[in-house]
Amino acid sequence: MMKNKRKYKVDILRCESLASLAPATLERLFLRDYDIIVSMVPLPSSSVLPGPSGPIHFGPPSYPAMTPWMKLVLYTAGHCGPVSAVFMKGLRFRLLPEPLAGCEKALIWSWDCSMVGGQGGKFEGSLVKGNLLLHCLNSMLKHSAVLVQPLSINDLNASGNLVTVDIPLPLNNDDQSISSAVSQTNLPKDQLFNLASVLKDLSSKFELSTLGYLRLLRLHRIDESGKSDPEDASYQWVPLSLEFGIPLFNPKLCERICERVVASHMLQREDFTEHSDVMQNVRRQLRELCNEYQATGPIAKLFNKRGSSRDSPRALINNISGKWNITNDSSTPSSRGAPSEHDRLKFAGRHRCRTEVVSFDGSTVRSYALAPEHNEVKPFSGEQSSLHDQEDTNSKDVVLPGVNLIFDGAELHPFDIASCLQARQPIWLIAEASAASSALT
Repeated sequence: MMKNKRKYKVDILRCESLASLAPATLERLFLRDYDIIVSMVPLPSSSVLPGPSGPIHFGPPSYPAMTPWMKLVLYTAGHCGPVSAVFMKGLRFRLLPEPLAGCEKALIWSWDCSMVGGQGGKFEGSLVKGNLLLHCLNSMLKHSAVLVQPLSINDLNASGNLVTVDIPLPLNNDDQSISSAVSQTNLPKDQLFNLASVLKDLSSKFELSTLGYLRLLRLHRIDESGKSDPEDASYQWVPLSLEFGIPLFNPKLCERICERVVASHMLQREDFTEHSDVMQNVRRQLRELCNEYQATGPIAKLFNKRGSSRDSPRALINNISGKWNITNDSSTPSSRGAPSEHDRLKFAGRHRCRTEVVSFDGSTVRSYALAPEHNEVKPFSGEQSSLHDQEDTNSKDVVLPGVNLIFDGAELHPFDIASCLQARQPIWLIAEASAASSALT
């Protein structure tokens, strides 16, 4: 016998009108008047998010999910994504490190959602020309940490723009949602490439059974031999971003998401425990990543300790390239130029270890493994995770990265770029000089 369909009345609430309410008052209001809350994206950083004890929320699970941390969680969980570099707030570059040097264009995302000179917006990111990237980075790093994604000329279309596709969620690996999502993109068959396989792989590694959309980016792909024919280019789709909620700025995408929600019977369920568990798992992954790489985290402490990580015992495991050009002698600086795509492939396919530092000394990219005694990173316990769910939702403080990072297309590692910075002096040396000066006076 068919059950009656559940029907909902809809109210539209302004984030600004809720921001002045105390958290306890807001939670009582939500619980009294609403069963489900759906966020409209993009949300401003001042938005109010319901707590875990409030109504079911289809939107960002926590405030870190509204920052580039979410991209890093998505990339590391799926072991797939564009090459991405993360730089700490306050840095100033004298030259760009590989793989940014020589890129045609780059996508820039700021950590605090601020914009400088029209650059660094949180939602779409900013596409910057490679010859302006150094200036843009130095301007933005005064105000916020940034995530940068370099692109070659072959990654762009004929107009010099990105090629992206938005996949409506929910997406499950055990139904026809993937094939339906692929067909709804209306892409010609010769442009589908690995779209179905990457969606299937992502949905098996990262829960996509929520309301929102997944944006994929088309990147140029070459074979293992490094051969590439521009006339017969091959491409691949990789995840770019994951947004939770309803995008009212795009009516067609909004309609497709609503169709997916109806087809999945998401709002007809009596029990939303599965969705709550998915969101709790995303919160946990975000929290673990933030705790590991923030300024007080174990990786940052190890990497930034006295004398920096280069004074710690470490073994060379990869001499990746000179200027990412494997035809050059890596012991000597090469002529400045764009890194070849074969070098990018070599970088992503290199031998790895658990705690690895990727280093660029101004001419050569290398990766090092820290010695076993320095390879101890304490995991974040599940008990601690459950204790901080409420804090994650209530705290609007932006957690900034405490170490420079590089995502190589599969894994995330600390990124040693000291040789690329202006007026670089070790923090420990400045602290000792200050202490000695104080003692003399």
